[in-house]
Amino acid sequence: MNTNTTGIFLAFFCAPLFLCAQSSGVPLNAPSYHILDRLDITSGVKSPIHPELKFFAREDAAAYALAVDSLSERLTRLDRSDLQYIFDDNNDCIADTARYCSHNSKGLFKVFYKTPANLFEVNAKDFSLRVNPMFNFFIGQVQDDPELVFMNQRGLEVRGAVDDKVFFYTNLVETQARFANYVTEWIDNYRSIPGAGFYKTYRPRVLDIENGYDFNLATAYLSIRASRHVGIQLGHGRHFIGNGYRSLFLSDAGNNTFYLKINTRVWKFHYQNLFMELSPVSKAQFSGNELLPKKYVAAHYLNYRITPKLSIGLFEATVLNRSRQFELQYLNPVILYRTVEGMIGSPDNVIVGFDGRWNLFDRFQVYSQFLLDEFLFSAVVKPEEKGWWGNKFGFQAGAKYINAFGVDHLDLQLEYNSVRPYTYSHYDSLNSYTHYNQPLAHPLWANFKEIIGIVRYQPLPRLQIMARFIHAKTGDNTPGENWGANPLLGYDSRVQDYGNYIGQGVAARINIFGLDASWMLYHNLFVDLKVLMRKKDSADDTRDLSTKLFGIGLRMNIWNQNPDF
Repeated sequence: MNTNTTGIFLAFFCAPLFLCAQSSGVPLNAPSYHILDRLDITSGVKSPIHPELKFFAREDAAAYALAVDSLSERLTRLDRSDLQYIFDDNNDCIADTARYCSHNSKGLFKVFYKTPANLFEVNAKDFSLRVNPMFNFFIGQVQDDPELVFMNQRGLEVRGAVDDKVFFYTNLVETQARFANYVTEWIDNYRSIPGAGFYKTYRPRVLDIENGYDFNLATAYLSIRASRHVGIQLGHGRHFIGNGYRSLFLSDAGNNTFYLKINTRVWKFHYQNLFMELSPVSKAQFSGNELLPKKYVAAHYLNYRITPKLSIGLFEATVLNRSRQFELQYLNPVILYRTVEGMIGSPDNVIVGFDGRWNLFDRFQVYSQFLLDEFLFSAVVKPEEKGWWGNKFGFQAGAKYINAFGVDHLDLQLEYNSVRPYTYSHYDSLNSYTHYNQPLAHPLWANFKEIIGIVRYQPLPRLQIMARFIHAKTGDNTPGENWGANPLLGYDSRVQDYGNYIGQGVAARINIFGLDASWMLYHNLFVDLKVLMRKKDSADDTRDLSTKLFGIGLRMNIWNQNPDF
């Protein structure tokens, strides 16, 4: 970041109006998210959390778990184990730890693991600290592949608070890995590793493996709180907006970003301002120590909880490229940037979206997102304009069924997603809604339809099983032709103006079946069994690809998402 941009972020960071934030957050994809989601649907207890905005503050997770715990007559044995997990995982946010949180009478050497969740912790009057190891050792075999796939991750996580007003979090994970064939194909095509940044090739000394990769993953942020309602956070990490397995607005499918985030929660509203610094390219496209180009995103999301069970939201994001300089007018924290974008000449990529969520009968949730990149109504009703390339939008609809068919902790989810060709793209390819050659939203980019079915079952407090089936219809670009599948390409290179439809180009069908079983040996220490079957059937036979992966792993305090694309 250059001097001007740094000054802007620091000045905004120091503004007295915004000197506040929530506590440190629950890491994305951690078990707490599904626990809190199902309790919000089933318990009938009003939650302080707006679940569309992830990650959640630990203090909110703990406060809600305490509120639900008061419903002792309605809680099952598995519900109580879920609550205990949240109490133990967030014991720094619970005043009466002797009552709610587990303890080890002596710990390890009277210093370590005095509580199950933390290797080392400090609980002073004005200072708290949590230190935990992170590791993930996974090894698997893909059918017809003579080499093993593996994941070797080691790291450290540190979080804490000062005066209950300043919160900090950081983790650093060193990774060596070899991926399944379809992920390696992605890396070759886009010169990036999904969910990661700079990488190097790696060849282990022990295993006879050719195409391994070496990279680091890091997350860090600082939060400050000055009031109950408004907060600010400066850091490096990922975010997710939505209630689904996917998000069409903003997801954690891509690389971490440097960001400034402002959260305002008043009455029934949760309003988030998010400013991110991105790279329109990958470091693998450059040699030496050349500085990567920069672009920026100014995003807003306003959620209104009409009732404890019904909420709606408004999202907007503007991508701008100013040769490493931020556009000052986008620092205006008030939502609806389209007017600002017009005043400065409409050079930027603006998208807007609407979403909603409704919990029904203490068993069901229905949710939806609608993303609008560009739209012309006449291109829908006039035959001669049908399939206009500029009608760029996406749609999501989903439903969850908790304790399905009366079976405790059997949870079902069904979700549909579709995104039209050229969505998220811009005439200037540097202004696409992407970061580091990876999507900011859905991992299938654009030009697809998808249906997802998920079954989650927890038969025992320490055993979690998740099965998922994904069917997607996609359209790939052909060599030298832009059919709208890749937002990294400017839309001025499109093949045609009219007659565009989802799945155009090289049509393909992708079917994914995944089965994950995890047994918690100790708090946040899991033994994992994984089965993944993926088949891509393309109109171009050379693009067909079949994957059958079987593997086992041991991990602690790491929450990787599945590469389901």
